[in-house]
Amino acid sequence: MPEKHYPGETVGIIGSSIASALLAQAAGKLGYRVASLVLTDNNPVRQFASWQTVTTSYNEQALRHFAERVDVVMSETGLLSNRDFQVLAELTDLTLSDDLIAITTDRLIEKAYIDSAKCLVTPFSMITDLADVKEAVEYIGFPCVLKSTQRHLPDSHNHVVLYSEEDYPTAEKKIFNGTCILEAWIPTEKKATLTVVRNERGELLIYPVFEMIQKGDQLGTQVRYPAMLDEMVELEINRLGQLLAESLDLIGSLTIEFFITSAGVVYINQASIGLSEEAIFTIGSMSLSHFEASVRALVGLPLPNLLPVSAAAIAIPVSQLEIEAVKTQYMLRTDWGFALFNPVGNETGDIIGQVIVTGDSLANCERQIELTELLKQT
Repeated sequence: MPEKHYPGETVGIIGSSIASALLAQAAGKLGYRVASLVLTDNNPVRQFASWQTVTTSYNEQALRHFAERVDVVMSETGLLSNRDFQVLAELTDLTLSDDLIAITTDRLIEKAYIDSAKCLVTPFSMITDLADVKEAVEYIGFPCVLKSTQRHLPDSHNHVVLYSEEDYPTAEKKIFNGTCILEAWIPTEKKATLTVVRNERGELLIYPVFEMIQKGDQLGTQVRYPAMLDEMVELEINRLGQLLAESLDLIGSLTIEFFITSAGVVYINQASIGLSEEAIFTIGSMSLSHFEASVRALVGLPLPNLLPVSAAAIAIPVSQLEIEAVKTQYMLRTDWGFALFNPVGNETGDIIGQVIVTGDSLANCERQIELTELLKQT
């Protein structure tokens, strides 16, 4: 039975990303104390934490010491193993069921579960040696992508793309570090993402579908809402998001990445349980940010109706922006969203985070960015 947590209790957050900082900030606003477990003291979470522990690794001793001192805990995706989550569950309230823990930590189990829910996923195969790769390529074909199944491994995010048999030596090195999953490379016209938040009462918030747009090496990645999709494709994406959240008996946040082909076929590429840094666009553009909604779900609070504050938004990392222009707009704007941090130890003007430009349309947002000279000059 999920527990309810009241103001004054301590929310434990493991991880040091901007998303964790926003979660800590939201928890504090709702009246909760915040405890933080991180690997470095130079992090944006510190300024919102009641107390913070810096450890050399997320080992069992550190996790036990932390869990014993908090009332409920949430971790960033990709930091902990299945066993680590079990340790936390022994000592404090962890809103993840055993199934959710398995899906969160293991890409192969995640794919198998989504497939069993009758959702379309990219063809995949478990890989333990090079012979498995050669066999899988017979039906998956080239190109394909080799990924570590365990998300917490150090090289887990370094995927290997196989274009031909010449890439087998690189694949073998990857497999040496642990079991992998080989996935087909799907030619896509668009990539879209959906974030869903659900609490223990079954109340559900489905945020608008958004796109991750790559603007080149200089300008990096932008998050854009709304996604420019066919209406039927968007309805299917929303249906799949609700289906997965309810079938998983989710308590917390789920972010799903979709591949959409030129024929309008929708594949689920991955489903990530926990915080989504991409969902920072909800600050300023939605009546309730993804981060406050996640805290509310975590502690057992009701989820209010979700309303768009703006018709469109573009979220841009500060690293891509002229900092003086950011400061100017921060002092002038009441309609944009700002998620800005100055981690303890940084110089006063050393700001990190994102700016969320809102408007009547994506074209209007782009025009505002141009007029304010927000982007760094290439």
